[in-house]
Amino acid sequence: MKARSNTIVRLDWYHRLVSRTILDFQDPVTGLLPPKINRTKYDSGSNEDLGDAWVRDNVYSILAVWGLSLAYKKNADVDEDRARAHNLTQAVVKCMRGLLTCMIRQVHKVEKFKKSQVREDAIHAKFNLQTCSPCVGDHAWGHLQIDATSLYLLMLAEMTASGIQIIFTLDEVAFIQNLVFYIEKAYCIPDYGIWERGDKLNHGFPELNASSIGMAKAALEALDGLDLFGPEGGQSSVIHILPDDIQQCKAILQSMVPRESNSKEIAASVLSVISFPAFAVEDENLVNDAREKIITKLQGRYGLARFLRDGYKTPLEDPFRLHYEPAELEIFENIECEWPLFFCYLLLDGLFSGDDEQVNTYTKLLDPLLVRDETGIPLVPEFFYVPRDKVDIEKSNPHSVERECGEYILHLWSHSLYVLACLLKENIIAVGEIDPLNRRHSTDKRPDVVVQVALLAEDELVRTQLQKLDVPVQVTQHVNPIQVLPARILSSMYQKLGNNSKLGLTGRPNYNIGVLGTSMLYNVGNSILAFTPQILDYHQFYLALDNEFLADRIKSLVGFLGANWRILGRPVLTMIITNSMLEDSLSSSIAKMIQMLRSGFISGVRVRLGYLSDFLSTSCFTSLHFLPDSDEELIRHRTFQESSELLRRSSSDRNRKASSANDYHRPVQRMTSYKGLVRRSRSISIYADTKIRSLPRSEERAFEGSPANGWTPARSRAMETGIETKEYLTQLEEATTIDAQADLLHFLYNTKGPEFDTQLFGESEVTVEKLLGELYEKACEIKLWSLVRHTAGLLKKRVEDLAEAATDLLVHQKQLTVGIPQSGHEEVITRPLPPDEMKNIIFNVFGEDMSTGVVTQELLVYLGIFVRTEPSLFNEMLRLRVGLIIEVMVAELARSLDYSGEDAAEHFMNLSPFRMKRLLYHILSGKEVVSTSESETTLSDKSTSVFVNPDLPKRVGIKKLSNAIKKISCAKAFVGSHMNSSGKFAVPDKEVHQDIEGDNENERSEDQYAGDNRLGQWIRRRCLDGALNRAPEDFYPRFWNVLEKCGGLSIHNHYLPNAMVLEMTPGELKFALCVEAALNRIPEPEYRQLVVEMLMVLSLVIEYHPEQTLGDTIDVDELVREGHKFYLKDQMRIKGDSTMCCARPPQEKIICGGAAGICRYFYDTAPSGRFGTMTYFSKAVAKRLSFLPHQNECVVA
Repeated sequence: MKARSNTIVRLDWYHRLVSRTILDFQDPVTGLLPPKINRTKYDSGSNEDLGDAWVRDNVYSILAVWGLSLAYKKNADVDEDRARAHNLTQAVVKCMRGLLTCMIRQVHKVEKFKKSQVREDAIHAKFNLQTCSPCVGDHAWGHLQIDATSLYLLMLAEMTASGIQIIFTLDEVAFIQNLVFYIEKAYCIPDYGIWERGDKLNHGFPELNASSIGMAKAALEALDGLDLFGPEGGQSSVIHILPDDIQQCKAILQSMVPRESNSKEIAASVLSVISFPAFAVEDENLVNDAREKIITKLQGRYGLARFLRDGYKTPLEDPFRLHYEPAELEIFENIECEWPLFFCYLLLDGLFSGDDEQVNTYTKLLDPLLVRDETGIPLVPEFFYVPRDKVDIEKSNPHSVERECGEYILHLWSHSLYVLACLLKENIIAVGEIDPLNRRHSTDKRPDVVVQVALLAEDELVRTQLQKLDVPVQVTQHVNPIQVLPARILSSMYQKLGNNSKLGLTGRPNYNIGVLGTSMLYNVGNSILAFTPQILDYHQFYLALDNEFLADRIKSLVGFLGANWRILGRPVLTMIITNSMLEDSLSSSIAKMIQMLRSGFISGVRVRLGYLSDFLSTSCFTSLHFLPDSDEELIRHRTFQESSELLRRSSSDRNRKASSANDYHRPVQRMTSYKGLVRRSRSISIYADTKIRSLPRSEERAFEGSPANGWTPARSRAMETGIETKEYLTQLEEATTIDAQADLLHFLYNTKGPEFDTQLFGESEVTVEKLLGELYEKACEIKLWSLVRHTAGLLKKRVEDLAEAATDLLVHQKQLTVGIPQSGHEEVITRPLPPDEMKNIIFNVFGEDMSTGVVTQELLVYLGIFVRTEPSLFNEMLRLRVGLIIEVMVAELARSLDYSGEDAAEHFMNLSPFRMKRLLYHILSGKEVVSTSESETTLSDKSTSVFVNPDLPKRVGIKKLSNAIKKISCAKAFVGSHMNSSGKFAVPDKEVHQDIEGDNENERSEDQYAGDNRLGQWIRRRCLDGALNRAPEDFYPRFWNVLEKCGGLSIHNHYLPNAMVLEMTPGELKFALCVEAALNRIPEPEYRQLVVEMLMVLSLVIEYHPEQTLGDTIDVDELVREGHKFYLKDQMRIKGDSTMCCARPPQEKIICGGAAGICRYFYDTAPSGRFGTMTYFSKAVAKRLSFLPHQNECVVA
């Protein structure tokens, strides 16, 4: 008999190990596995009452069996070994198909969820072990666990690539394709995550989890282009993935790691994302940094904690309550259970990275934690906990006490990873065998991408102009056999992917296709298709009409392709150049951009210009085999169906109808009642008037109470009473100006609705919506931006990357609100939403004001761009109130152009997208907006350009305040050791005056930025900072320190109790949001900033005297008013500016109209200096707390 090799002997030992610890517990019917086994069941070998089967645990548990089957296939040399290889492989197939059976029975949920993305429609994450049926109701448990479904798909791809066939039929292929649609939007779907809890309080609130997003990204990458039938398959069994969804997951994931979610600042589950099995993070430095932070904060002697303050199975946890109370989490600090599972992850990580030191370290750490049965077989337990009688010792000296093993001595998930690591460590299998898709190379450097650009001319005239630039160009009709289509057609084609009537699956939802998807070439039958990017399609949204903005976006697209292209072959960017783009000039923005492309290098990326036919051999091709009757489909969709231009005809027929029109006598009121409706429908004009804050509060409230200058739907309907609709239709037929047409269509839209058939010129099916579409095209043609925005709003158009922009902001921990605050209608957006839901929220909150609804979408796109490219702009902002930002932008235009609020709002609406984006950037960066007006005669005579004073530092208001709180001239008295005998603070005059002299230099430094027009600068800065919700650096932790030292704080009649510090930590986002909610109750932005300054002064007391308490409830508004009184007294003494209004004897006082009864000159005072606001606030605090004698001066520099 042939002697068996040492490898086979070791394999036989591992076979006994895997059989005893995993396969013996596999259900013989379903193939599913239990998650964990206690000692009693393990010793008895009983298969009864093993609990439910979790999708995630089953996939991880079967990995050891898969790894062992690969080892036997490679080393088997006798029939018995080959039989074992076959049996092990079939055990893997049985388990994976058991999970497939569980999920495919819930196919109706998959179909609903891919459209709704709500947790009630999620497929279940655990099932009955013996029947594959649901074991918990839809609402009884957190089933929405994107990581579990993604892990299944990832390992399905890896196992299929290793040679195992798990999917048998095309119906199952269609189901897997729809599971791809289920997870592809993981980057904007909050779920319950790997620990099934959502928020760590376990109150049932899902969160965006890095481990879910990372696992989804890995699954999408692994399945892309994979044939699920292996070598036996064909085009119909290939899975298709759109690369833009992968890129979105990548961007969000890299912005979160090593943070798991908002409530879990760091979590050990991220190890599964940065290493085996996902390998989802491509930045090697980020991977190393995340690993180091996880080990530093979570590792103990017995494993790693899942996350900080994890109360699961600790001795202090209440076993009869699923959730935790807010103040309860603190008691779990330093006694979290430690899980050997994560030592297994780190051991595998070392094996995949080739780090022998890491492998040896975690092998030594794991060995003493293994529990061995009576035969010596090692078992990996679930976790180790601190005994109840040693809790206090462990809290005071972490990692000092001996922990005890939990109830379950065999945790199959952990045990399987341990066995897999042992097989790799002994070189029985290689890392490439369990990673045949080479995901472990995700951090490897990739060659530079060359972006191919094909320019197509709209007509011969454009081609002739472009040839003057010496660039290769073809007319669109001359690119045969390639057909060029807009991106929206590609989106409609993909709707047929995964369609299966037997299972009730309708295919991919109609989402927009991103630039990565449109940069591939597509085979459809015998045709080759190329697609233009979505941003070039102004029929979808108007941003593409602005050539400056478009040129800027194209440069960004080239840079984006260079940084994110990960597909075999080069990307090809196809652009159709129109007459309107060139603007009859070779010096236009687009022409300059084309010249930059011709140079071969743009946005740091190599570029190659050429004909589309030149790129066929170097581009990436995808076959759309799933399209039926493709040729007819292309013909039907190829061109954009324009309207019949009835409104244009009405203008041309004006002279023909003139006589009859003049003979038709109508009351003047009726003829003019519709005029100006578009302009009057806007809500921002009445709130942006720069004079509004000078009104008394009662007048201000009355003025703000009239919605949109009194124009309401009710009034619209009332105006129709007694007036024949026919009159308005006749006027619409006769209207010669686009403004008149717009006003009439706006009126008909409000009174009759978009589906009303106008039967204009006797033609049928001429609905209001159809006419609005034509009006939109006309406004786009002449680039009348205010009307473009208004008609886009009436047509409920949505910008293509609205949801992605909002998600980018949210994952950077910026909450969003939409709506005009003064109107009382604001919606807070705290989680990512589907694009259409986001659009509906925006339009609903603005009501009839369609223009501002569209501008809100536009600004969200710009904010998303800025937070990706320059996140430092948002450093001091916690909540972005888009409505307030709009008001600030309009107010800045009104100030710089000397307009009324209504005229400034109209001017704002007429800004091109590029200039609006630039204005927003200047507002965010705190730079000075300057008018370029050359004429003061009419609104149209003033240029819409705004630019910045380059010498003004960014965010100078907040910057100066931040500097002021760090440098207090009276600090040595206020925070030093200069206490008098009575225990009160005393300020030596000598030190004060030295600091005053030093402050003169600071004031001169500040004044140099103000120019000659110093007056009004500080009130403007406070208005800007208050409206943008800016706060100084470390403001919220400082606020926490103040609240800890007093009974509570009252801000604008809103009480914040001291109990908040017991519930939340200083750096917790939830705490900051509570403080922000209190500050947002203050309607005046400039007064809000004074309150912030007062709170910073209070924080200084605590910072330098941590033992000092502040007494009972502190009324912050009262302290601000007290500081204001000190200011007025000084003004009367030195005869300052305020003596013209508020600093006068009571009988002579003149009310200046400052917000909250505070003098406007006080708002216009710098924070620092002898007469700075913080100097007076320091005196107010000192007086209230009796910290210093009133005759001493306190100066903030």
